[in-house]
Amino acid sequence: MKKFYSFSSTEYLDIKESQDIVGIRGKRLMDLASLGAPILPGFMFPNDTVEEITKNPNDAKKFFIEPLSKIERLLNKSYNDEKNPLLIKVVESPQLNMIHAFSIHNIGLCEKTIGGFVNFVGAEFGYHEYRNVLIKLIELEKKTGIDEGREKKIDKFHERLKASKKQKAVKETIEEFKNLYPKEIYTNAYDQLYYIIELFHNFFKTSSSNVDSALLFQAMTFGNYGEESYFGSCYTRNIITGEGEISGEFFVNAFDSTETKGKSIGKIDQEYLKNLKQLSSEIEKHFKEIRQIRFTVENGMFWVIDQIPVTNKSLQAEMKTMLDLHSMDAVDDKFVINAIKPGRLAEILHTIMDMKSAEKISNVKGGIAGAVGAAVGRVYFTTDKLLKAYKRASQTNQDTSVILVMPATFAEDVKGIEVAKGVLSSEGGYASHAPVVARSLGKVALVFPDIQFQKDSIKIGNRIIKEGDYLSINVPYYEIPTIYFGKVDLIKPSIEGSGLLEYLDIVQRNIGDDFDVHANADQPKDAELSKLFKAQGIGLCRTEHMFFHEQRINTFRSMIIAGDKKERDKSLAKLKEMQVADFYKLFKIMEGLPVTIRLLDAPLHEFLPHTKETMDAFIKFMKSKYPKLTTDEIRLRSDMLKEFNPMLGHRGIRIAISYPEIYNMQVRAIFEAAYSLKKEGVDVKPEIMIPLVMSANEIKTIRNGKKIEGKSILGIRDIEEDVRKIFDSEPLEYKVGTMIELPAAALQADSIARYAEFFSFGTNDLTQTTNGLSRDDFNSFFTDYNEFDLLENNPFKVLGDQVKELIKLASERGKLTRPDITMGLCGEHGAEPANIPFARSAGLNYVSCSPYGIPIAKLAIAQMNVGENEEE
Repeated sequence: MKKFYSFSSTEYLDIKESQDIVGIRGKRLMDLASLGAPILPGFMFPNDTVEEITKNPNDAKKFFIEPLSKIERLLNKSYNDEKNPLLIKVVESPQLNMIHAFSIHNIGLCEKTIGGFVNFVGAEFGYHEYRNVLIKLIELEKKTGIDEGREKKIDKFHERLKASKKQKAVKETIEEFKNLYPKEIYTNAYDQLYYIIELFHNFFKTSSSNVDSALLFQAMTFGNYGEESYFGSCYTRNIITGEGEISGEFFVNAFDSTETKGKSIGKIDQEYLKNLKQLSSEIEKHFKEIRQIRFTVENGMFWVIDQIPVTNKSLQAEMKTMLDLHSMDAVDDKFVINAIKPGRLAEILHTIMDMKSAEKISNVKGGIAGAVGAAVGRVYFTTDKLLKAYKRASQTNQDTSVILVMPATFAEDVKGIEVAKGVLSSEGGYASHAPVVARSLGKVALVFPDIQFQKDSIKIGNRIIKEGDYLSINVPYYEIPTIYFGKVDLIKPSIEGSGLLEYLDIVQRNIGDDFDVHANADQPKDAELSKLFKAQGIGLCRTEHMFFHEQRINTFRSMIIAGDKKERDKSLAKLKEMQVADFYKLFKIMEGLPVTIRLLDAPLHEFLPHTKETMDAFIKFMKSKYPKLTTDEIRLRSDMLKEFNPMLGHRGIRIAISYPEIYNMQVRAIFEAAYSLKKEGVDVKPEIMIPLVMSANEIKTIRNGKKIEGKSILGIRDIEEDVRKIFDSEPLEYKVGTMIELPAAALQADSIARYAEFFSFGTNDLTQTTNGLSRDDFNSFFTDYNEFDLLENNPFKVLGDQVKELIKLASERGKLTRPDITMGLCGEHGAEPANIPFARSAGLNYVSCSPYGIPIAKLAIAQMNVGENEEE
């Protein structure tokens, strides 16, 4: 092994094993040198050389002569020179990638050389740097395991040096404590350098992680060394937008960025700018990521100090870097796909916070992430007040940004979540009403259990927030959510210009036909966004969400509290017109792709008013339609629909058995919309999903119909035939299937598959019914279970083993009866990357999730696929 390894823009160690010799810092410099970058010259002492030097102190100087002379020739300076001294830094270069490797800068400053240095940079700066050499020398000695008495003495020297800011004070302090160190370190640069190497050697022996470290020696240059001297730094591209132009600042005649006001890097001398642009391109290709370059110009000579990874780059910038590198064939599909964690895509899909603007705003951390993103707005504690404030702000051209803050939300609050920037609740968890609705609408949601609701305000920690006050909510994917007590600036996403769609092109190429992603979409805008994200169909259209609009909700309410069938049919006729239009739009947008429409599932009482204001408005509506109806009668009918356990009560297929006309209306609307489009030449693929089935007889009845004495249920098959005759059309291909969300259904999957052409696993309810857990109340004790390691993950986010077993069992049994059955997973688990491998291994064909979860799920699938291809 050589005694030393020099490096410069033309000389470097070019072997893969270089890190074993010169450590990770040395390897980084060798990489930069290999690109031809004008790096400051230097040399490396391997650990063996450091050991040898300390064993033979009398011969130490001979180790320095040759490597130092190379640096001297390149910089036109001399080490230990009185007039224009060469100064160097020494940096530990460990084998491991340590965050803080110890370093000492400006070694060579001593009584002999300080005068020459001061002539270039000024007395105050010169002595400030001399002081720093001694401060770092003391800190290094303290790492070597000295005795307590010695430590107390040098601590005092250290303390006094740090307090000495001016030239005179520095000189006086050094003189006072001079006898603590050999006089040679103050008078001779070579002796000073040897002494520091000896300290590093002693330090290495004290730690197992440092014992094999090398030492890096590199020349120092200064941006304040004369008129044509600069300090500067730049990024290889814009770290926010990802645009390919370098961005940064330079500082004229300044040592660093603190001394003068910076100028845009674009205004620097064209020769230097050309060098930086070329170097930026080469560095990105080599390191395959955005990097920051720090440089100096000393008396007209351009030097790169170092290049480092950029931790605060946006996902958009990272993605555009990957795409540019891919277009140049610098990276392949696999690299691009694995470069980004799936959950991070949420940053580009949702508004994010400008963290610089949040630095001085007080905040509190915690809570359960319901829907990722960032939201800023004035807070309101009821939907009615929020909507009024929003309307008032719109009419007066004021800020319309509002946040809904409630203990929990219900069906009637959807319209509030829709206009709000985000929703903050205190009850429930990831799979409760507010987060589920927020995710479907692309809004931000946070469940923060510690909110105290008071009469006209809320209390979070020690802060009181009144209605109309600003709050900012930050809900990242991988980090802890934060509530800021004030207004923080936001960075809005731009999907079309972000690179996401181009990135998804690469992702989609690595997704096979056997397993992909569908969308949970109820509105045309959801369907359009889903198609933009390459969803292979709609896996779940929650029809109950279509009735929440303020123009529809009271009509729907009048239907569910109708006094008789005639009265109900009157409301259903109006609702059918709405549903035909709804389904027509969805089918048309998703032309050629399957659209799975779930018939009404939610408990009927969920649609009824939950506040005095909404109940008063509903009573007024009912009296306008039915003048003879009394207030007491309206309230009585509403109260009669209340249930003790509604999630296991009168919902889903059970409504169809009690009130067949409701499902009949929806099925007829589906086929009228489908046959209208078929007549127009549009390829429509409707799939009708029947929810909450627990036996084969239930789905058989709804699919085929059933008659008993005095009563009958018209089957889906009969309704389709009737609509087909009206449209005088050839038969339309359609499927009827069910949502498997009860253990009973999973266990009877073989029987149910006789009447179901597809299964959709509703894992939210399947998790509830399998484990006996309420998704709205579970978080009140989840932390206790988590603390005692009784539950590794939130079962409403990551599928539990028991639920997996039921899915696998249902999949196997369903295929025994119907080998070509299609199966998907449409619960909130669908967008969680941790669930993707299981879903495919269980024989499912797709996962379905909210539009904003589609890119996340697709990337997880692609990463799984490229990983498997590599193993093969």
